[in-house]
Amino acid sequence: MLLNERDIENLLEQQLVQQGWVVTVNDPSRNVYHQNPKSKEDKAKLRGLEPDFCLYISNTSVSPEIIIETKKPGMNLSKTKEQALLYAKILGAKIIILFDGILTKTYWVENQEELLDNGTEVNTIKNIDFYKKFILLNSNNYISDIILIHSKEELINVFSFANQKLRKAGITKGMERFFEFSNLLFLKLISENNDIVSEEIPQYVKWETYKNKNGEELLRYINDTVIPTLENIFNRNGAETLFSKLIIKDSAALKQIIDKLSGLNLSGIKTDIKGDAFEYFIQQYNSSNKDLGEYFTPRHIVNFLVKLANPKYGEKIYDPFCGTGGMLISAFNYIKENLQQQGYLTDEVLKSLKENSVFGGEISSNARIAKMNMILTGDGHSNINQQDTLLNPVSEKFDIVITNIPFNLEGTAQHLYSLLSTNGNSQSIQHIINSLNKKPTARAFIIVPEAILNNDELKNFRKYLVDNNLLKQIISLPSGVFLPYTEAKASILVLQGFNNQPIGKIKYTIIKNDGFTLTQRRRKITGKINDLEEYLFNDSFATKEIEIKEVLKEKKYSFIWFKYFTEIPHGYVLLKKILKEERIQNIELYETATVTKHDFFGIISGEKYWGDSFISVTSESNEDYKVVNYKSLSYNPARANTGSLCINLTEKKLAVSKMYVTFKVIDANFLPEYVYLCLKSKEGLQNIIDRSFGSVRQTLRFEDLCTISIPAIPIEQQRIIVNKAKELYRNFSELKDELDSFDINDFV
Repeated sequence: MLLNERDIENLLEQQLVQQGWVVTVNDPSRNVYHQNPKSKEDKAKLRGLEPDFCLYISNTSVSPEIIIETKKPGMNLSKTKEQALLYAKILGAKIIILFDGILTKTYWVENQEELLDNGTEVNTIKNIDFYKKFILLNSNNYISDIILIHSKEELINVFSFANQKLRKAGITKGMERFFEFSNLLFLKLISENNDIVSEEIPQYVKWETYKNKNGEELLRYINDTVIPTLENIFNRNGAETLFSKLIIKDSAALKQIIDKLSGLNLSGIKTDIKGDAFEYFIQQYNSSNKDLGEYFTPRHIVNFLVKLANPKYGEKIYDPFCGTGGMLISAFNYIKENLQQQGYLTDEVLKSLKENSVFGGEISSNARIAKMNMILTGDGHSNINQQDTLLNPVSEKFDIVITNIPFNLEGTAQHLYSLLSTNGNSQSIQHIINSLNKKPTARAFIIVPEAILNNDELKNFRKYLVDNNLLKQIISLPSGVFLPYTEAKASILVLQGFNNQPIGKIKYTIIKNDGFTLTQRRRKITGKINDLEEYLFNDSFATKEIEIKEVLKEKKYSFIWFKYFTEIPHGYVLLKKILKEERIQNIELYETATVTKHDFFGIISGEKYWGDSFISVTSESNEDYKVVNYKSLSYNPARANTGSLCINLTEKKLAVSKMYVTFKVIDANFLPEYVYLCLKSKEGLQNIIDRSFGSVRQTLRFEDLCTISIPAIPIEQQRIIVNKAKELYRNFSELKDELDSFDINDFV
């Protein structure tokens, strides 16, 4: 049944009443006003505009602190948000909420960022005290003896301080420092969140009891009293150590870290402090020392997966590669909040939720961190095991799988899986498929390296997914989602279980903007609705479909969209029609050239570019190199996605590595320089990035390059563009030469 706007408003009013808000018109304690604020002054400010709901957190509030806008499912979220922000700014509200009867989004008005509760998006209607706490914590008038951290950067400074102290204390390995700091972090957070964590925690092991101790007494008290007591409370089965004793020997350094953490209200931070700590230590050590060996799944991607999965109470959720437990925690909170919102969260239901809902496996010591994270979430009985998941197959046990598989893991258990593949990606997904039960609702949401969709090695695996009606949808994520850990492009596979409904078409969705810059530092983009939000809220979000019969006709059973959809906008031409690959061996020993993005036209004499180091970076003979003719183009397949592309305008033949792709323009209606400029443009590079695949490095095949289309403009217009580019290049070269030869003595 389709809901109209009044139906949505009725649902919202019911949820508000369940959370203690007063909506009755004649009630003197009313704090919810429909379509009009309560004061005449505010009505006058609006000049006829009508916010759906105005909420007041205090009887003395003159203007509403919260504006709620309702809408029907599938309507444009961006417009709804803009509308709510307009009302809020007119009335001075602090928070806006968007509600469509299914999903709820909550934003701060000041910076338009989502409201987070301990790092998790607030996506349900809350009670008055909840919003009051957050508004007070973020008010300039709020005064406290506890230091509040207002930004992630401030939090990172705390991590950096602790990291330096631990290193100076002799803990040299990144993994050991991470676990040592995690121990202390959890001791602090457990004390701050005692009401959520457990009523069994005695006062003598809470942070406030020992934070003022010094020296060896402090270290002994934590190791001999605090940690054993907590271990006894939370790890009664004794399967694996949960709270390990501190390994630090420098009691002075320990005291400095304790003092630093004591002055902070960690629970009031608008971020997931546990996830941030993990991310910080990974960024510090994974790229160089490799001693953490983990990728951090961004929390907005985790939350997106959980919302896609939409887990229900009674369903069993599994993450076979759970890391520090982010997926499971998000799923647990999602179910818990929905139950709370519906008024069904009794003590019995909560106990069942804790013991029978989330399950995980993790090969590394991060399994212990995952368990500790679950304890902080309020689940002291999580079913998380430290194990090699691939060596522990599961059969028809779970309703939902939500996971990020280890990218390109070496397979350890080919004898246990039907395709008998040594490929870890294949084994990981087979493990997931086998773990799903045979209910019609069984489903899996898996982050995978996008190479899975196209590489030769997994041809039979892709056919296996199609033949068994397993693959329902592919959601392609932007390149750079997992920076700075890996440049590998990723996708989300949406699967169903065996013996489910036949699949005739695979849905294919391309996410171009995930809400963060696609740079090494991944900064959040504010003030704009991203594609992940739009996809969840808007039923009409652009989605393609690939027919199964077309996949079965493709020689590699590829799942890449451009194998099936030729996107040629009006007035564009497909490169396939105007390019031809050249494979000319350099038997005449032409000069070796370097293809580099540091030159505008991309090709420079190797000797000129490398200088005295030239011999050390090239082959003794370049006879097996490829020839780049005058006005032909070339690129490094493994670096094309970073802009390693060239056109030879030197009026002589050059040689490049035999691994490079060389090609020419064969249509007289297109200037080679123009084609090059199209590929070098921002749009052209993005098209190249979207078509580059690989397990480690992203590689661009010539056949995939040819699926790009460029504007088919008249050749005279092309000449104008090309001449302008050449003029700018010539001026730049002259000025660069002049600057390079600049000598102060010529002017003294």
